[in-house]
Amino acid sequence: FFEMLGNFSFGDYFKREAIHYAWELLVDVLGLPPDKLWVTVYQTDEDAYQIWTQEIGIPLDRITRIGDKPGGGSDNFWQMGDTGPCGPCTEVFYDHGPDVVGGPPGSPDEDGDRYIEIWNLVFMQFDRAADGT
Repeated sequence: FFEMLGNFSFGDYFKREAIHYAWELLVDVLGLPPDKLWVTVYQTDEDAYQIWTQEIGIPLDRITRIGDKPGGGSDNFWQMGDTGPCGPCTEVFYDHGPDVVGGPPGSPDEDGDRYIEIWNLVFMQFDRAADGT
């Protein structure tokens, strides 16, 4: 049995705090080894990228920028629908090791079971209008 963690906040805290809280719970409280954790961020989310790499210390080879899919949408941009609250996401993955089939997040082989998403942090920083803005 597995239940993935996820969160978003409406004004109580934002990216820096959310990322630090997630890391603290996963590493300090639950005791997951930091070298088994991989991260994705939305391709244009410089804030989340900098927090993960500069403050948390995720190595550059374990963080991936995920862009939009052909035809629209992204695994790292959350939206309720065509209008309303939306924003970039950052996801945390656990690496089960090389004995399990699958490639890192964002790779052509990502559909295997080696890297399992364990947390999705959604940053609701936009409100999309009917005209797409």
